[in-house]
Order: sequence, then C-alpha cells, then structure tokens
Amino acid sequence: MDQNMPDTLTAWRALVLWQNWRRTALFFIFTLTLLLDMATNPVISVASVAGAITISICIAYCCYVWGMRKLRKSCNAEHPLKRYLDMDVTISRKTAEQLAHLLVSKLNPILLRLRSLFLVEDMLDSLKMLLIFCCLNIVGDFIKGMTLLVVAFILLFTLPKLYVWKKKTIHKKLEQLQMLKAQLLSSNPKMTTVPTVAVDPQVLDPDLKKMNYVDNDMEIDTEQYDTYEQTSTPDCSSDYTWQEKNMPSEGILQSKQL
Repeated sequence: MDQNMPDTLTAWRALVLWQNWRRTALFFIFTLTLLLDMATNPVISVASVAGAITISICIAYCCYVWGMRKLRKSCNAEHPLKRYLDMDVTISRKTAEQLAHLLVSKLNPILLRLRSLFLVEDMLDSLKMLLIFCCLNIVGDFIKGMTLLVVAFILLFTLPKLYVWKKKTIHKKLEQLQMLKAQLLSSNPKMTTVPTVAVDPQVLDPDLKKMNYVDNDMEIDTEQYDTYEQTSTPDCSSDYTWQEKNMPSEGILQSKQL
C-alpha cells in the first residue's frame, strides 16, 4: 500500500476523534447542514446552492484581500488562495490501482454472498435475508433513508469519542456480560445457587394451617383415649392379692390346688 493511504486513514481517524476540534467542528457542521438540507430539498438544488455559496465566499475573500492591498499600496501580487491552488488534488496511477485493488478485495466477497442468498444456496440464510428485507420495508414506511443517514453521521462523530472517554467503564461492563454469558452457557456454572428465604408454609396457605390444627386436635384426643384405657383397665393382680388377704387359709390352699 502507498504511504498516502495510512496517512489518509490517520487523518480521518483524527477527524472522527475530534483531535483538532476546530477542524472537526467545521467539517461536522458543514456536512450536517448539507444532509439536513438534502433531507428537505432536492439534491440538485442543494448541490447548486452549496456551489454558489462556496464560489461567493471565495470571490468575497479575494476581493477583500485585493482591496486591502490597494489601500495599503502593497506590491504583493500573489493570489490570495495560492496556498490552496498549489495543493495536489490529483489521483496518481499507483493510488488508483491500490484503491481499485482494495475495492475489488472488499467487493468480491459481498457479491459472492449476495449470489448465494438470492439464488437460495442455503434455505435458512435466504429466509433470514427475506425477513431482513421485510423489516427494512416496515422501517422505510416510517423513516426516510435520509433520516437514517443523518443519524448515522451523528453517531459516527459521537460514539467513537464517547468510547475513548469511557473506555475503562465499557470494558468492565463487557467483561461482566461475558462472565454472565459463560455462566449461563456452561454446564456446571460456579454460581448456580439462588438466594432463598425461609417462609412458613402456613403463612402462604391458610388451609394448611387449619389442617395442622385438626391434626393437633386428633393427636390430643388419641392421647386422652390412651390414658383413659390405661386408667380404666382393671388390675387383676391387685384384685387377686385383695382376695388372698380376705380369704381364709384353707380357701387359699384350695384355690392354689385348683
């Protein structure tokens, strides 16, 4: 690649990141004005008005410089815009070849992918493309293409600068999201426990509380019944002992022989 290509990319990067805020502000305001004008007026009218304004400004500047030279009786006959007239705005053959090579290397994969999608090489991918076109059609009914272009231009000059300002915070949030994604997709995540609160089920279900009351009453009744049986059962051994005490000795011997 030619050395002019990295220099051009560096210049655009500096322009987008507002490294020279005066130059970026001038370019941003001028371009945004043109886009907003094209959103409401025909493109031909916008181009003609922009050209007329540019030529009028240049003529006014040249007339101002020439007039000040006449008043000061200066011998300087240099053109007021000579610095810009000496700029090389031509495209060299080598640069054109490099641009063509870059365009071909980027454009060929896109063409091959479009051929695959439109000729239904993969049914699922073609259905996805169909869905995207339907969504774009719905969006186009509410938003104009020029409006999307204006929004994209504003985001181009705002999001990169915000990323530079908040790089650490953004990277921290992205790491947290990646950790959360890994925990959700992993088979044995490290943190799978969910915080729980011990709640009495009787508070949630009043019928359960009533059933517990009924069970407690039944247990109390069974206990009372068991104690009643124990107290009401006659003690045969005690009666037999009482009879032995009251019977005469002969009767006791006869009963033992029996």
